[in-house]
Amino acid sequence: MSVLRISFLLVACLTLADAARAAPPAKAFGSRDQLRECLDLDDTLKARWQAVQAATTENNRKFAENDAEEAKLVEMKAKLDRSDKNAILAFNKAVAEHGQHIQQANQDGDATDAANKAYLADRAAADGKCSELTYRPADIDAVGKERKKAAVQASAASAP
Repeated sequence: MSVLRISFLLVACLTLADAARAAPPAKAFGSRDQLRECLDLDDTLKARWQAVQAATTENNRKFAENDAEEAKLVEMKAKLDRSDKNAILAFNKAVAEHGQHIQQANQDGDATDAANKAYLADRAAADGKCSELTYRPADIDAVGKERKKAAVQASAASAP
């Protein structure tokens, strides 16, 4: 063999060895218990996400109602007979109620924002915990069958 050919083979072997060392280690398979835990966690997070979405929809509805109420107050103020004490009292009462509605909508919005932030943090933690796991197909099938059976039993138990 020529010196050039030996040098080439040596460089190729060293390059392959470096690549093999740089490759991430093979992932271990997750257990069935880990799969169950991750699937249950995902179900819980999906339910929480639906609750956050429902609360957001409700908050948006309340904000729209408050905007419509504010428009009515502006119209009411424009037509207000400032010489009529009862009309002024009624207008002031409507303004005070509107202020309460706005305060309640803001509190609900803050609560929804907090729930959303908590959901996002929990989702990130679940993704960090579960997304790197790999499962054997037999484990996936077995746990899937367990979950279906449990769902059927729960459905039968709740049926009248």
